Amino acid sequence: MKRKHMILALVFLLCAALLAFGRTNPADQVVEAVPRAGAHAATPSVRAAGAETVGIAALRARTELIGASTSEHHELFGSRSMAPPLPSAAPAGAEIPPLPSEPAVPSLPFTYLGKQGADGNWEVYLTRGDETLIVRDQTVIDGSYRVDAIKPPTMTLVYLPLKLVQTMDIGSAD
Repeated sequence: MKRKHMILALVFLLCAALLAFGRTNPADQVVEAVPRAGAHAATPSVRAAGAETVGIAALRARTELIGASTSEHHELFGSRSMAPPLPSAAPAGAEIPPLPSEPAVPSLPFTYLGKQGADGNWEVYLTRGDETLIVRDQTVIDGSYRVDAIKPPTMTLVYLPLKLVQTMDIGSAD
């Protein structure tokens, strides 16, 4: 490890010597731009006749660029729709009645008690009020619910009047 330290110290001293005694440019030297020869360069006769001057344009006021921010609201990344507005079937000024609300979906009236599986077929024990039900795949309960699938950890039921699928958590297959 001593040899490695000696080499690093030598490299450090070499860099310090180059920094201290190396060639440096004087700080007071003025450097001017040199015109380049190219397709866009003007010929000397044109340059003398036109007397081109280069300047910096004045900054414009913020209110001129984006408008007064006190009265208008500008979104930085707003969106605009290029689609034409949809035609209305109702005449202008006519009152449009509200759409009928969707029928209310009842929550599941069942409480999960347990399950039993034999040969890949599951029985699930449910209660509704004081009534205890034992259901299997494709069982219809009072003409309002049908058990579609029993695949632990969930049981899939269909509310028949609305053909709405609902799931019930029945726990893992253990």
